[in-house]
Amino acid sequence: MKLKRYQESAIDTLSQFLELSKKLKPRYAFTEITEEKYGHDWPKYNHEWFGDVPFVCIRIPTGGGKTLVGCKAVERIMSISLQHKMDTGIVMWFVPSDSIKTQTLKKFRDAKDWHYEMLNESFDTKFKIFSNEEALTITPEDVRNNLCIIVASLDAFRKDSSIQKKYKVYKENGSLMDHFQNLKDESMLEKDDAGTVVNSLANVIRKNNPLIVIDEGHHTQTDLSIRFLSDLKPSFIIEFTATPRDGSNVLVKIGAAELKLEDMVKIPIVLESRSQWEQVVADGLMKREELEKRAGKLKGERIRPIALLQAQPKSKVRTTVTVEQLKKLLLDRKIPESQIKIKTSEVDELDGIDLFDKKCEVRYILTVNALSEGWDCSYAYVLISVANLGAKVAVEQIIGRVIRMPNAKRKTDEALNRSYVFASAPNFNDAASRVIKGLEDNGYSRADFVGATDEKEYADPMEAKKAIKKDLKVPMMTFGKDKLAFEDLLGEDFELAKQDADFGFKIHYDLDGQATIDITEDDEWLQGKQLSLPYQYLDGDHSTDELISWLDKKLRFPMVSPDDKVGFIEKAVQTQIKKHKRSLPELSVNRYLLADRLSVVITEVLEAYTKKVFTGLISKKKLSVDAFDSYPPTITLKSPVAKVFNKNLYERIDAINGEERGFVERIDLGILDNIEFWVRNREKVDPFYIQGWRKGKFYPDFVAVTKKGSIVALEWKGEDRISNDDTAYKVEIANVWAKLGKGKLHFFLVHTGNTEEVLTRLKSL
Repeated sequence: MKLKRYQESAIDTLSQFLELSKKLKPRYAFTEITEEKYGHDWPKYNHEWFGDVPFVCIRIPTGGGKTLVGCKAVERIMSISLQHKMDTGIVMWFVPSDSIKTQTLKKFRDAKDWHYEMLNESFDTKFKIFSNEEALTITPEDVRNNLCIIVASLDAFRKDSSIQKKYKVYKENGSLMDHFQNLKDESMLEKDDAGTVVNSLANVIRKNNPLIVIDEGHHTQTDLSIRFLSDLKPSFIIEFTATPRDGSNVLVKIGAAELKLEDMVKIPIVLESRSQWEQVVADGLMKREELEKRAGKLKGERIRPIALLQAQPKSKVRTTVTVEQLKKLLLDRKIPESQIKIKTSEVDELDGIDLFDKKCEVRYILTVNALSEGWDCSYAYVLISVANLGAKVAVEQIIGRVIRMPNAKRKTDEALNRSYVFASAPNFNDAASRVIKGLEDNGYSRADFVGATDEKEYADPMEAKKAIKKDLKVPMMTFGKDKLAFEDLLGEDFELAKQDADFGFKIHYDLDGQATIDITEDDEWLQGKQLSLPYQYLDGDHSTDELISWLDKKLRFPMVSPDDKVGFIEKAVQTQIKKHKRSLPELSVNRYLLADRLSVVITEVLEAYTKKVFTGLISKKKLSVDAFDSYPPTITLKSPVAKVFNKNLYERIDAINGEERGFVERIDLGILDNIEFWVRNREKVDPFYIQGWRKGKFYPDFVAVTKKGSIVALEWKGEDRISNDDTAYKVEIANVWAKLGKGKLHFFLVHTGNTEEVLTRLKSL
């Protein structure tokens, strides 16, 4: 399945960290990546809590698919940092509440759910899902032969050490006795007063050095939480949250604008407040009815807007507006009872109901605080809250429930791209402060909020319109009448299975069926001690078909037909066995090393072929350039720069580093009076790119247009990256693009050492 661009970007950054952590300690890998991505002012890595155990945080606002990204992150961490586990062992998936635990378990077990699909695609059904209660009977075979994901609430583990023995995960459990037979190392395990290892689930987890995933990580950052996480002897810790706390190692920060850019959220939130709760309800119901009429006019999409009505908790000392009162009010308005459901801690009328089913009638859900976490239905458009400021439950706790966009698709009717909150409050400012607090609790900001009276005039602060009314279509390389694509270079005649599959690679293996991990400090292999391999990888328990099937799953080359890819993998495995005298157990035990080497080999084979085709097309003059898509009238910014430029195509630009900004400010000055305008060209967002013989597209950093009509692509590089292979490749294909422009297209690689030279040449165009 395909992730959103910001989700892919998060996983790519995580993968960079994982690869770099093979060579450097986690804190140095973290610093190298974040300084390049966010600058030198980014918070430094916190290694006080977990020492050299990798510990990173991914920040994604509510509605951004944190759990789905988490599933993909597990696959990457297991594949790169925890290769020695061979996709087996234990993953502890901690959630902040029982309601989220129930929801997460459902997602991971439902074969129709995207999360199950992601896990199944990654681990090929060799994964098992447990609640912490079910894990009390987990077997050694479960752990040896599968990736066992244990979904647990924090409270099941996060207890004071003086009373933790009251909790089942720490108790002696005869069902787990087999895990502790023939122990070679007891040092990590908890023992009873007699010095005997406790047969507990906590000890099973410690014994397997789990990968720990923390959903809503800000709930865990107390001294008590840190102690219990560290006490589980993790091999890796990753947390996902909308609001990181101090001490989180934020490796990736996704902004609300990136979710809006992908049509993931209904922003802005429109607020209307009244002092009388009856009027609040009446206005909210009227808005829901209006939205349903508008939704009925949409083409090709069926939406049934739902209103969430938040009542006050019952009280013995004061009068409150209860769920029962709200339901009576709805019935008095002649709303069919089949459209009304109650969801509280005592009553759950939503159990077993699919709110997305076309036959579902539910339009009104009455709650107090049961929807505050974990509940997810993108049809929820309207939040009606009678929980005034004196109540224990405030509107900010459930505001995230109305943010998600149905089908992640922007609607033609702007009213259906927004969320609506109707709140009971003494005045508008009180209600506004609560809404803003709710937005901040979900990873958004006051910029994503608007009052009902200002709704029509709302201007998205993250959007920038064209400041210069010019249509810019940058010519791109073409083959035939279409944009050149990597698949064009590969063509239909290429057969991977017929290519040379002979290569050498270094393996780590000993006769006891163990993976030797920490061989030398300089070796690009995994840190840690020598660990026994899972049972199925020991000598005598291997199959060529199983190994080939596994490699096929791990090696993703969608431009090659599945049969062709399998043919090449089989050829490579047989070459290793017959020519290089590798045994099948050796190859199977070292399958991750083999997969890494095969990935490089296949990439090199493909690129050698496509480069030859690319060069041939140039010599035969079959490549040309042509204009395609225009830069749009309005763009969405991720992190805008406050400065207003004179010649920028748009009103504002996205954040750039200091060196890039210094250079573009020089272009913007009047001394280059021949520059008509320029634009920042954003990777994977803006329409212009240069396609070469490698799969990835090259997006130059800036494009400038001169008054004579010349178009100039400019790529800024830091001094440390001027002479690397990637830069050399980009310069080569960009020069091809420029040459095809016949004097109208130009390209410059810019760095601190040649800035003046480039500016002089720009001035002459």
